Amino acid sequence: MTERHGHPRFYELLDEMADLHSRKNHDYAGTDDPLKNLRACERMGIPAWKGILIRLQDKVSRYEQFAKVGKLEVKNESIADTLMDNAAYSLLAIIDIEEKSK
Repeated sequence: MTERHGHPRFYELLDEMADLHSRKNHDYAGTDDPLKNLRACERMGIPAWKGILIRLQDKVSRYEQFAKVGKLEVKNESIADTLMDNAAYSLLAIIDIEEKSK
């Protein structure tokens, strides 16, 4: 492996995100298509990347509301969880776009 530059916690968070993605993918998509849940909107004529954009906007809205109010009512999902989801959705959008361009 090449030498890693930057903050060590960044790489720890990437590992945490990979683990979280694996667990969520098990629950949401199963094994036949890892993006199955994200592509479900295609049955309604909405490209998956646009569906992902909507999910990203939901996460941004939650973050914006937290910034305004300063607290969360849903205690089992922290702002860190919301931001982690945002990062994962962004990577999944890249994967979808790459797969569609092949």
